[in-house]
Amino acid sequence: MLEVIICDDNLVFRDKIKTIIENTILRENLDLQLALSTENPEEVINYIEKNNITGIYFLDVDLKSDINGIRLGEKIRELDSKGFIIFTTAHMEMSYLAFKYKVEAMDYIIKDEEDFKQRVNSCLIKAYNTYYKEISKEGYISINEDSRIINIKLCDILFIETSITAHKIRVHEENRQIEFYGNLKDIQKELTPNFYRCHKSYIVNKDKIREIDIKNNKIIMVNEEECYVSFRYKKGLWAL
Repeated sequence: MLEVIICDDNLVFRDKIKTIIENTILRENLDLQLALSTENPEEVINYIEKNNITGIYFLDVDLKSDINGIRLGEKIRELDSKGFIIFTTAHMEMSYLAFKYKVEAMDYIIKDEEDFKQRVNSCLIKAYNTYYKEISKEGYISINEDSRIINIKLCDILFIETSITAHKIRVHEENRQIEFYGNLKDIQKELTPNFYRCHKSYIVNKDKIREIDIKNNKIIMVNEEECYVSFRYKKGLWAL
């Protein structure tokens, strides 16, 4: 899932850009999560390292910290090579530093410009569309959840199971679960060969298996979640 992170030392401005982003996500029905809004660049770095995300980053250039926005952008680029970095600044003359440190910024937005809101909206939507255009090459499924369309990268799925709610199934990723109306038989038709029906209630991504507990008929995923393998499908699993 694509996540949005804001880093700005000015609380008033940080809240302003946060409101713009939240309104855009709701208005455009974007499958985005505003994951972090902070004044602390170290908090941003720690979050990326811990969660291994692809993000859209709105960074103030002058953070009044040991790490300025450009340096933070440089570190982000090392950790998230596919992320989208947008600098918000009152000092356009500092933009040359982004080239010096090879940050590859998507845009620079002047804080006091009249079209600031429109520029933020434009960057958010452009980054979103670029990201999902790229992952379409890798393979994804689109599902309807309430009033939103959610695009899920196949490579992010650990396993899919039937829900305790009738006529629903649940997709498990490492950091979220998504439940929607459907059945395993239909969803399996949209999946790539690395997905295996290991049980009447489970489809597993064999690339995300950490180990198989043969004695207890369990599959343990890379994030320690467990799903079951039935006797009927066990032999086929060993052959994968």
